[in-house]
Amino acid sequence: MTTTAAAAGGRFSVNKCPPEYQEYVCDLSDGDRQLAKVELGEDDQVRTQGLQHMRDWIGRHPHIRKCRTDPVFLLRFLRARKFNLPQACEMLERYLSMRQVFRIWFENLDPEDKYMKQCVATEGALPLGVDKRGRMVGLIRVRNFDAAKFTCHHLGRFTHMALESFYDDQRVQIGGGVAIVDCQGATMAHFTLFKLSDIRNFMECLKHALPVRVQEVHVIGLPRIGAAIGDLILNFASAEMKRRIFFHSTLEDAVKQLDQSLLPVEYGGVQDARDIVERLRKRLEDGRDTLIQLDELEIDGEPYAAFWNQGQDEDVEFGMEID
Repeated sequence: MTTTAAAAGGRFSVNKCPPEYQEYVCDLSDGDRQLAKVELGEDDQVRTQGLQHMRDWIGRHPHIRKCRTDPVFLLRFLRARKFNLPQACEMLERYLSMRQVFRIWFENLDPEDKYMKQCVATEGALPLGVDKRGRMVGLIRVRNFDAAKFTCHHLGRFTHMALESFYDDQRVQIGGGVAIVDCQGATMAHFTLFKLSDIRNFMECLKHALPVRVQEVHVIGLPRIGAAIGDLILNFASAEMKRRIFFHSTLEDAVKQLDQSLLPVEYGGVQDARDIVERLRKRLEDGRDTLIQLDELEIDGEPYAAFWNQGQDEDVEFGMEID
């Protein structure tokens, strides 16, 4: 993976108009640079112009109060929108407002939090590595999460903490990601953790606010009790996203479309799940300062409240301690 200040545990300025902007240093391999050109239309000139545009826009923005302006942060949004500048700026707006509206999901992304440590230890979320097409592959094993111990808010916060730890990785920004969701052995309790508003808001976040290019989603062994959830996800997904979601009745069927060399041993691959978890734990530990510092980002959220569903069925107040 490309080394970043975040991965090294560094902190970033959140001054929206710093006296001096951090310079971009390109440490991409020739292969990654070529992939960025083909996939995103990115070259040195496009990148430089995009960063300058976003910095000028942030500096003038009447509602943004505090925001990172370092290159790797802004490139999250530029690359996610293939350097379409208005769309990249809109995504950043929604990302900042999303973090404030849904604080229970996005604040205190602390790897040392007891619930976050327990989520890591379940071996339920495994970042497998980069496949032959340059895409980051992640495996979610639903059955590993104890539905009696974790709420949807724990799992939402853990998911976003894990994603944030990879957002600044330039290879992930360029190549995008592939998600494998293994539902084999999942129970009714797992599928009733999430309310309609949770699903709708997560899909809205994925479409408009999360700086990740989802290339494929492979759902394995979705039981009949989970079919309604699957239908809801498809209803809320964009037409483009629907074309990227694949349902497999068996693991054997799914493996045909995956890079098997990245899979854990029990999936026919060669990796030990314990080693993958240890790499994730180390990554989160090294990036802890940067993850926690995200809480310093600030936007006046009122103008954007209508973007998000905040119905009465939310039940838990934002900012409430989860214990």
